[in-house]
Amino acid sequence: MLRQSVLSLFVCLTAALAQTDTARIVGSVSDSSGGVIAGAAVTVTNQKNGLERTVQTNEQGLFFVVSLAPSQYKVAVKFAGLNPAEYADVFLTAGQERTMNVVLNPASVTTEINVSGGELVVVDTSSARIGGNVNEREVATLPLNGRQLSQLYLLVPGAQTAGGGSFDNIRFSGRANQENALRFDGIEGSSVIDASPGNLNGETSTGLRLQASLENIQEFRVESSNYPAEFGTGTGGQISVVTKSGSNQFHGSLFDYVRNDVFDARNFFDRTSSPAPLRLNQFGGSFGGPIIKEKLFFFTSFEGLRQRGYQNFIEAVPSAAARARAVPSIRPLLDAYPLGVATSDPDLNLAQVVGRAPIDESYGSMRLDYRINNSYSLAARYFRDAGEARSPLGTTGNYQRISALGQNAMVSFQQILRPTLINETKFGYNGPKTRINGVAPSVNGMNLSAVSINFTGSAATCSMSRNGARMKPSSTVWRSMASSGS
Repeated sequence: MLRQSVLSLFVCLTAALAQTDTARIVGSVSDSSGGVIAGAAVTVTNQKNGLERTVQTNEQGLFFVVSLAPSQYKVAVKFAGLNPAEYADVFLTAGQERTMNVVLNPASVTTEINVSGGELVVVDTSSARIGGNVNEREVATLPLNGRQLSQLYLLVPGAQTAGGGSFDNIRFSGRANQENALRFDGIEGSSVIDASPGNLNGETSTGLRLQASLENIQEFRVESSNYPAEFGTGTGGQISVVTKSGSNQFHGSLFDYVRNDVFDARNFFDRTSSPAPLRLNQFGGSFGGPIIKEKLFFFTSFEGLRQRGYQNFIEAVPSAAARARAVPSIRPLLDAYPLGVATSDPDLNLAQVVGRAPIDESYGSMRLDYRINNSYSLAARYFRDAGEARSPLGTTGNYQRISALGQNAMVSFQQILRPTLINETKFGYNGPKTRINGVAPSVNGMNLSAVSINFTGSAATCSMSRNGARMKPSSTVWRSMASSGS
């Protein structure tokens, strides 16, 4: 029986220590002479939903209020015979430890305390970790091309990117991207092999971008280096995301972002009369508030991405003379290549094709928070991102079809058994389902999806001039063309 009790307590303490997305307030209470005050009541109230927590200072006058959700708080300190102290607009962010040293004056002395919330810098002396918070205001107002959460990682010390700031090319303090760990409300949110949401088998980035819609993100914290032992599953950056929840007031938003080729200049290698078409709409909204004030809250959001883009391909293709010399079994397959325009090489033509690259993505989320009383509370959250993208592969009309279905869910039950003992039971689900398939058009009644055609001795890309280095194929080369099943 003793062993079972110790094990249960260990599990409770471990669960409390492992919460990387919550915050806490610690500090001391003393009188005007500097003497510590034991037994002072410290009440912390969430100003968004009215949830209260009350603790008492210990023999050394110290207090600890842990497992607080990132939010805006009011702190009140009372002790018999002394004037109470009250602090309004105390902001807590994910993973933050806020230190408050309170001085209570005698009841005969009138003290007025004005507290300005939203300090620019709050020094965290609880750990030697290196990292930073991206708060609610920055998430909501910073302009981002594509509204991808990962682009905000670059605000944190130690972050660097080798590309456009997508999930799959950001690393921290020189460590590999695959070692990053991403969590939503404490629940794992990475792909199975690679840390990038929506990544395919650790190799291919999908191009889908709403795996974590900004409309559903309240704030997040990144630990880039020297983080404590409670973090694990990776040696790279530790990203802890806090999703939005409802409050005692109704709040909502609507948005629509538009891009169009009318605003674009032509690519240098695009020799067509006009730029490749582009139509992009990124739209959505959110709404949250109370179902029962002070008790039950909801928050829901939606974001959609509809992109109709095109990619310009310029490739070398066999000329009519080369096709005529090809072996009979191969000749029907060459119709997959456009004829193109003649060049100075009699065996090679130059073809230009603009391939369709559409992206459709829809993201939705729902969260419920239920305050049973000041000691027990429930939270449940679910979001789902369904996307499909098409990526053209060349002038033959071949393309890759990429589909992704990301789901993440959380159910949490927090129990404040007494002011010094808190237990949180949390269940989570993370389902990063991705698929990629190659698609090829039928040519002369033949399905080329499982066939590859290789030409020996030629190379041409849209970034090389016609006089660039390449081998000139002879007539024997064209007779050595072969087809093989993939």
